[in-house]
Amino acid sequence: MERQWKEFEHGPVVKDGERIHVTINRRGTVYLNRRAFEAMGEPECVILLYDSRHSTIGISRAPASRRNAFRLKHKDLQGSGGRIVYASNFCKFNHIRPQETLAFTAAEVDKEGVLILDLNEVAPARSF
Repeated sequence: MERQWKEFEHGPVVKDGERIHVTINRRGTVYLNRRAFEAMGEPECVILLYDSRHSTIGISRAPASRRNAFRLKHKDLQGSGGRIVYASNFCKFNHIRPQETLAFTAAEVDKEGVLILDLNEVAPARSF
């Protein structure tokens, strides 16, 4: 019998605590898990960036004294290490309107320390 193998290319599941996990909800709240927060250098505040041509959000560390700095808030879960950014005004301004909570499937921090969130690479958070 000749077998027709198909290689599974996705690899093993990576535990949530070991990968960068970022979501955005309908109200414009962005959640960063502990790994994302640490990869950015554990900033107190961030600035929000948007590339409309590529539908990509950028989050970069910033001093608290900066006028447009957003303070990262602790997530409610004790010990989670996650942070949230209340970005509803940013989302409204840039016409970002998720219909449900979305997880960024390819979130990464670039060499300049900017968290890159591509709105073209998302999945419903409940399935991610």
